Amino acid sequence: MRGISTEKVQGGKLLRVKVDFDGKIDRVQITGDFFAHPEDVIEKIESSLNGLDVGTDDHEMRVKIESVISKTGADMVGIDAAAIARNVINAVGGAKSL
Repeated sequence: MRGISTEKVQGGKLLRVKVDFDGKIDRVQITGDFFAHPEDVIEKIESSLNGLDVGTDDHEMRVKIESVISKTGADMVGIDAAAIARNVINAVGGAKSL
């Protein structure tokens, strides 16, 4: 299945999250008009979410994302771990079969 969630987060930045899953998260794609440095932190966040159970709660997902941000020393402008986690969960909840 595939789900998509789009949100204008606080500050007006666009965040779009696409999630492919089947019981577990297979692939996450995070895009939008936010800024992240180093740029590869987004890919690392996406990879860190692969394999998570689709029932993973908001807190656990946020902690996982915050860990990646902390380990990479990333600066993110326009989005944060809470916004990403919220949109991953919303994408899974609003998914449609491919």
